[in-house]
Amino acid sequence: MTLSTGRPPAPRSASAPAARATNPDGDWLLSQLREALDLTSRAAVRRLAPAFWQPRPGSPFHDELANTEVDTHGVPWGRQEPTMAIEMAQLSMIAVEDYLTGIRKLLEPPFPPPTPKLGAAALCRSALESAGAAFWLMDPQLTVRQRVARTYLVLWQESGTAAKNAAKVGTPTDAAQAQADLSALVARIDDLGLSHTNKPLTVDGERLPTKTDKVTTLLAGKIRGGHEIVYSLYSAIAHAEMTGILSRRLAGTWTITPRQLTQNVELAVVAFGQLQRRLCLGGMGSAPDEVANQLWEHNVGRRLLAVRRRLS
Repeated sequence: MTLSTGRPPAPRSASAPAARATNPDGDWLLSQLREALDLTSRAAVRRLAPAFWQPRPGSPFHDELANTEVDTHGVPWGRQEPTMAIEMAQLSMIAVEDYLTGIRKLLEPPFPPPTPKLGAAALCRSALESAGAAFWLMDPQLTVRQRVARTYLVLWQESGTAAKNAAKVGTPTDAAQAQADLSALVARIDDLGLSHTNKPLTVDGERLPTKTDKVTTLLAGKIRGGHEIVYSLYSAIAHAEMTGILSRRLAGTWTITPRQLTQNVELAVVAFGQLQRRLCLGGMGSAPDEVANQLWEHNVGRRLLAVRRRLS
């Protein structure tokens, strides 16, 4: 039996028996995808526990907290500077879990109708963005100076945006405060002894990659073929570009196919898995490759593999 693709049912005569309100194959598909998301969301919630964010002794992240860097006044950096990157990664994990929950809510039966249309793709894109940003920031191969430089790059960009917005729509007091905050941030970069340029925006030689580059790096090695264009395809949907929206059109009916629906879930799950793996490799959790990670990958992978086989 093939999966239903969301086409409207054919008309039936008054004497014909009532059709099933749900499609058995479609319900099975949604149940498998919901279970994969439930397992992933629960894993993400476990990763939000404070204990997970205490780096293991001897790990790269732990060594960074004991760094010997000093600022231009001879004051040690201490734990404060590298800790900001960890806090940013925590916020990204919170966001990823929230987007996973949102996708899960769009997969409630019956199937069809109705079927999720474009919302799941937009949430998937957001999960990829959040995970990609933290994946870039928490690269275990970075030195403490590089990680702190990347942290301040993010803060500088966002403070600059806040200052521009305040100048356009805020009160004079708001604009002055936002500009003062931006100036204080740049002064702190100077105090830390980090070089910087305004155009292009750099801190100690580090540059902000594009969102596309971050997501491409996140998916490299996990998505065989086409990972370089995944983000642009999902961005087209989020930004209401006709090419992106039309890619979700089928036989004149505004819907998405089971394969597209599955891809949304797979990519959101990969976003979490890649971020989790990078954090563990850098020093979070009890080991670089925890048993809990292996169990999660096995249980989620088994469900998604069953779906892919049914769709083939």
